[in-house]
Amino acid sequence: MSQQETPATDGRETFVGAAAAESRMARLRKRPGAVARAGKIRAEMAEADHAHADGLAAIRKAADMTQIALATEMGVAQSEISRIESRHDMLLSTLVNYLTAAGERPRVVVTVNGRDVELDLTGFAA
Repeated sequence: MSQQETPATDGRETFVGAAAAESRMARLRKRPGAVARAGKIRAEMAEADHAHADGLAAIRKAADMTQIALATEMGVAQSEISRIESRHDMLLSTLVNYLTAAGERPRVVVTVNGRDVELDLTGFAA
């Protein structure tokens, strides 16, 4: 018996170690439709984990903040928050400061060749 296997009390080997896990996963992948079902479940889970924002106001609202609260956090007037939220083009530092005030860690996620690549924006703040 290898180090990866441990005898069970009823005579069956138990599920222990990386080799046993890979063996079990290989058997599961051979089941008809298992790979497709797993892929569908992964996609649904990824979609459920993402909150999509249509604009900066949606991010502020997701943070349960008013324009006044966000303005106070940023040290600007409420009217500036209104202007920022209505802009379609702005400095990266303005965006980062807004996102930092609304959330914990501003970042951009870009999908490249089917993989998500994340850029941490904390270093871009003014």
